[in-house]
Amino acid sequence: MSSHIPTALRIIRGSRRYNAWLYSNIANHLNGLVLDIGSGLGDIACQFVNPSIEEVILSDNARDMLQALKEKPLPLKKYRITHLDITDTQILVDYPSGIADTITCINVLEHIYDDVTALKHMKYLLKKSGKIVIFVPALPAIYGTLDTYLEHYRRYTKESLRAVLEQAGLTVKGAYYMNMFGILTWFFAGCILRQKKFHKESCHMLDRIVPFLRALEDLGSPVLGQSLIMVGQA
Repeated sequence: MSSHIPTALRIIRGSRRYNAWLYSNIANHLNGLVLDIGSGLGDIACQFVNPSIEEVILSDNARDMLQALKEKPLPLKKYRITHLDITDTQILVDYPSGIADTITCINVLEHIYDDVTALKHMKYLLKKSGKIVIFVPALPAIYGTLDTYLEHYRRYTKESLRAVLEQAGLTVKGAYYMNMFGILTWFFAGCILRQKKFHKESCHMLDRIVPFLRALEDLGSPVLGQSLIMVGQA
């Protein structure tokens, strides 16, 4: 993992309102044993407290992220932490199929060159009729220097994400955009100013207006957004 990514995670980890907003958009899809792919510092997975969730497995391929997860207790009723490289075919040997009721993959798939293979491995780990919840950056037109800094291979559209899920053998059950205002801020920062890192002050300022943005989008799903959520089923 690039040293940029842990640094960026630590800068944005104070975005509690945004993280809560993100979680509110996926919470209803989570149940049973939830496997979180690429948990990072656990800022999203630490919210997995729905009564329908029985256990959470936090995973990452980066040893420093795993160590950080182990050092701070999480407010989850039952969880464990494991090293997992979702791109490695060794998964098919080391893990039994069908171990998870739900798989979450939040801001991870865009970092993986072979996203189809990663999704096939996720499908292998899902129980029959289990769900996978994907959250990715959206809209290739706003790909800029911040995407390069974060080592994003791509930004997705509904059509392109649907295509890779279907190639992996998953059935798409729903898709919706989130954070329409973020299109402007991301484009301005990465394509106009050509910023090459996150600024804590900017992240905190944006986090303060999340309640307003959330209230607007609660009135109706945006037609476009900075991020895209898609739910697939095995």
